[in-house]
Amino acid sequence: MHSKLALPCSLLALATAGTGCNLIFGIEPGTDATPSSSTTAGTESGGGGAAPSSSTTAGTESGGGGAAPATSGSGGLGGAGGGTPSCAPSSCAAGRCPVTRMQGNLGSNAKGMVVTEDAVLLANSAAIVSIPKDGGAAGTLPGTLGFGETSWVTYSGGQLSWNNWGNGVVMGISIDPPSSSPIHIAEVPPQEEGPVQTAFGRIASSGDSVYWVTEIPPAVWRAKADGSQPLAEQVASGGSPVGIAVDATHVYWSDYLAHQILRKPKDPLGATAEVFAGTNGNPSEVLIADGVVYWVTDGNGAVQSKATGAALDAPPFTYTVDATAIPKSIAVDDEFVYWTVYMNSHGEGEVRRAHIGMGDTTTLATGEPYFFEIAIDCGSIYWSINNLEADEETTVLTMPKPSN
Repeated sequence: MHSKLALPCSLLALATAGTGCNLIFGIEPGTDATPSSSTTAGTESGGGGAAPSSSTTAGTESGGGGAAPATSGSGGLGGAGGGTPSCAPSSCAAGRCPVTRMQGNLGSNAKGMVVTEDAVLLANSAAIVSIPKDGGAAGTLPGTLGFGETSWVTYSGGQLSWNNWGNGVVMGISIDPPSSSPIHIAEVPPQEEGPVQTAFGRIASSGDSVYWVTEIPPAVWRAKADGSQPLAEQVASGGSPVGIAVDATHVYWSDYLAHQILRKPKDPLGATAEVFAGTNGNPSEVLIADGVVYWVTDGNGAVQSKATGAALDAPPFTYTVDATAIPKSIAVDDEFVYWTVYMNSHGEGEVRRAHIGMGDTTTLATGEPYFFEIAIDCGSIYWSINNLEADEETTVLTMPKPSN
């Protein structure tokens, strides 16, 4: 029974070092979260690269080799895709926005989370839970129960797709238009060396296909989102893949132990994966927004990015490096990068942000530990609390994006 993530030792150590749930969902007004051990704006830790000036425009990567300027992305993708455009500003300032707990029984050990127009969709290890944005109570999304331990999710073209812990099966269901009839997208072909498991393997979607990674066997896969390809196609194998992201031309994934972001052309598939970027720490979640790849790392606690059109030997841009505040999940809109801190040196969870292409890290919210997955829409930020070492009830919190 796999009730928990197959976590690397560095994260397990962090998870057990906290002081417990002894803090309220408080906001520390106007906190500048950049610690003394973090890099200053634009400074690369071991990667070189010049610091950007304060006039750096959103969407420009310093040291990343010419990122495309930010454009309006597809809203509602949250942590699955990023690039969400912003709504009209709220009335609250950074560090002073109210935090609200979303209603309903959300299960335990929830992992993937995305945002649609009307709801937050959360994989809670048993099914997909739909949490209405209007304040209504959460409920199980019809057609998503009974296929395994739902783990990571992706939302694109009106379809939600997810993978299931331990059995290699990828499922989908239409959200827009709504349907209660699930789609059996594909499963990983039987392996000679042992059982299939999708533990810690994230999922992404692009066009008519879904892409995901498995830890056992270590591989990258894809299949048609409509279920017309029942056995998944292997994109790459080997290494220690964890996160995955896809754009129009390439599939990108994080190799956790090698400290690298790898990529391959999608059509046709390249013969050999190329190293797109070296990372400061063990890279986990990866996303692409407006021609830039973003990722977070365990161990060293880095938030980094690199333009897809940059030279392979160009260093990434580093927003922060802080081994006492490991980021867990990342999201991007047309102005800011947002991420969760699982637990800081004070035993707190945090939501942080920085302007795209700048190192001006600011804390937006603090509270009890174990801030986990993050997702955004045009006007709000959503994040879950998930203690990876205990079967505690999952909590999802939300706050408006600050006006400044």
